[in-house]
Amino acid sequence: MKESKRVESAGNKPRLSLIDLVACFISAVTRALLRLFRWSASPSDKAMIVDAETPVFFDLETTGLDTSACDIVQLSAISGNQTFNAYLLPRCSITDGASRVTGLTVSGQSLLFNRRPVPTVPHRRALADFISFLKTFNGPFLVGHNSRRFDWPILRRVLEEFLLLEEFRRVVSGCVDTLPLSRDMFQLQKYSQPFLVQQFLREPYGAHDASEDARTLQELYRVWDPSQSLVRKHTTTTLR
Repeated sequence: MKESKRVESAGNKPRLSLIDLVACFISAVTRALLRLFRWSASPSDKAMIVDAETPVFFDLETTGLDTSACDIVQLSAISGNQTFNAYLLPRCSITDGASRVTGLTVSGQSLLFNRRPVPTVPHRRALADFISFLKTFNGPFLVGHNSRRFDWPILRRVLEEFLLLEEFRRVVSGCVDTLPLSRDMFQLQKYSQPFLVQQFLREPYGAHDASEDARTLQELYRVWDPSQSLVRKHTTTTLR
C-alpha cells in the first residue's frame, strides 16, 4: 500500500486493468449510441416517449355497454411492434348490438368471430398475461379512446374481481384518454375513432376489433405527435 501511494504522489497514474478498459469502452459506446438516437429520432418517435415512459395502446370488446355488468370478450394492446391479444369466453350473454358491431358470438362453450371459432383463455390467465406483457416495457402507461368512460371502469372491475388490481397499479404508471386529447388538439365534426382514422390515416380498418382499434390508435398518436404537456394534461392515475 505504501509503494502504491508513493507512485501516485510522484505524478504517475495507476494502470487500468483489461476489465477496466473494456468497461470504459462499453460505457463510451453506450453514451455515443444514446446521443445518436436522440439526434436522429424523428419528432413522432420522440412524442412516443414521455419522461422515459412507454405508451401502450389498448382496447376492449365487451358483451355490452353497461360498464357495471358487461364482461370482457377481447383484450388487445400494442406498443411499437409488440402486440398482445386475448379472446375470453364471456360469463354472461352478448347483446345483439354488441354482436352486430364486433362479429363476436357464443355457441355452446365456443367463442366465434365472424362465425369462426377463436381460441379463448380464462379471465385470470388473460389478465395475468396482460400484466406480464406490460412488464416488458419501461414505465408503461395505457392509451385508449373513450377509455375513461368505458374501458377503464370495466378493466378495473374485472381486475379487482380476480385480485389483480394492485399488481396492475404497480406496473402501469397512468392512463391517457385520446378522446378528450383529440378534442383538445383539433376542431372536427366528430371524434369517434373510425372518423379520426378516416380523417388522419385515410385507410380502411376493422373497427370494433380490439386489435385493429389498438393498432390504428397507435398510428393516430404518431401522426398527432402530442406534446408532453398535453399528454400529461390528459393522464390520470391508474384506475383509481
